[in-house]
Amino acid sequence: MSGILSTRDCFAFIQARLGSTRLPKKILKSIPEESNTSILDHIHSRLSTIFPKEQIVFLVPEGDYELVDYLNLRNYQSFVGSEKDVRDRFRKASRKFDAKHIFRLTGDNPYIDLESLRYLYEAITTISDTYYSLSMVGLPLGMGVECFSRESLLYETESPAPERHTEHVSLHIKEHPEIHKQYRLHPPHLSHLTEIRLNSLRITVDEPKDYELVCQLWRELGAKNSFFGAEEVIQLTKDKPEIFSINSSVEQVVFPLPKLNQESKKVRIVYGEPSLFGSGHLERCKSLSLFLEMKGFHVELSTEVDSNSPNLPHILDVRENEFALVNQFYIDNLNHLPNEANASFFLPNPFAPKTNEEVISYYSSPLSELDWNEVSILGRVLVYAGNLNHKESEQIDTYLLQFLNQTNRNLAPNINSLVRIGGTKPKSEDIKYYPRLSYIQFLKEIQTSDFVLTYFGQTMMESVANGKKVSLVGITPIHESLGEFAEKEMGIPYIGPLTSLPQKQSFPKSFPHSKIKLVRDAHLKILKWLESIYES
Repeated sequence: MSGILSTRDCFAFIQARLGSTRLPKKILKSIPEESNTSILDHIHSRLSTIFPKEQIVFLVPEGDYELVDYLNLRNYQSFVGSEKDVRDRFRKASRKFDAKHIFRLTGDNPYIDLESLRYLYEAITTISDTYYSLSMVGLPLGMGVECFSRESLLYETESPAPERHTEHVSLHIKEHPEIHKQYRLHPPHLSHLTEIRLNSLRITVDEPKDYELVCQLWRELGAKNSFFGAEEVIQLTKDKPEIFSINSSVEQVVFPLPKLNQESKKVRIVYGEPSLFGSGHLERCKSLSLFLEMKGFHVELSTEVDSNSPNLPHILDVRENEFALVNQFYIDNLNHLPNEANASFFLPNPFAPKTNEEVISYYSSPLSELDWNEVSILGRVLVYAGNLNHKESEQIDTYLLQFLNQTNRNLAPNINSLVRIGGTKPKSEDIKYYPRLSYIQFLKEIQTSDFVLTYFGQTMMESVANGKKVSLVGITPIHESLGEFAEKEMGIPYIGPLTSLPQKQSFPKSFPHSKIKLVRDAHLKILKWLESIYES
């Protein structure tokens, strides 16, 4: 792993107390009402998909013995500090746990948007500032999280701290952008949604009406997906807007903050429509958009070019499609090879000119390089099946099941468990199945596995980067030719097309691609290109 950020340096600190005056003991209220799952349980459950449990800490005021007992009963980690000086509570916790990057949450927000958390995690991998504050804008109130460095949290001014700074943990950071670099990012996973007044949505619990709403949201969304996020909530505002009138009269306390000076260096990233091109284009473009926003660009993420702004820089990830624009940068377009100044390949390709026989340049989320504290399970095979239909999913399952607990090592290495992500639900109970996972959960599944079986694409690269034993199948004629290329040039075993899998009676035993050196740098050329445009 070459990631500059250690996941062990990142902690989720949740500010929690039982002494609420408007709604006493609100954080212990159950969602749904008749369950034994409290608001704090929902928060911990969501955070556990990203953070190790030892890096999730509830920060409790002194004397709140009932809450401490509750957290101990749940085996949740807690830290007790000053009741009135909340900032001091955070500061002492940061020293105790040696937390270098702090994700701050409060105990009254049960539905944290996990996708936003993912992108905050991505963002801090690119931060070099000692003092910084990082958050997402445009989320419903209560679904966002803020992040800041320990150095910013501990920063002291010469004058005594005003009371508002001791009550509100990060206010001293936000009020001084001249000291603490402020990053206010736009959530790339919500870019396709029509603008509505998100700030008017309260998905937090301060009063009885708020509690009524979050319980209603669970009935509408949580029963289907316990980790629903801002995208589902926003869609619900369109489908059933009347629900959000429940707590629309509750007022929120806000503090005026300095306006940030933001340059208007605009760029549009155009990705292939997922229903036509697959989801890979969108996923990598979301990470690319966040990276460019961190570098000071105002990014538009869309499936269409802006024909009314022909001079606007466009980054095009739509295969071989061409457009009549002045400033264009092409991604993985065979008509524009990476030896051109305005073209780059995010995946290896037989048509790409080779500049270094030993190094392969590619691009993916920076999180793919991080160690998520997962231990590889010997003999575990992970299958990424994407959007394969029932017949295609069954072809892969039939092929792999013949090797499960196989004693004849001439046919297959030690394969003792199978996990499949995507495709349709398997018939066999021997296959652990996930229809879909969050990106971080997906990375954890890769790191937990010994083998990965997939088709040529982003999953292949991320699995190789994680040192996994990767083999490929061909799901289309194009993927068949790319699979053959990967075997010849990269040493990744290509088993064959899907249609022939059930007849195959052996599993790859040699994985020479372990010697491949991957460099996740294909996006840096785009940054250089954009900077040259705005400098000229």
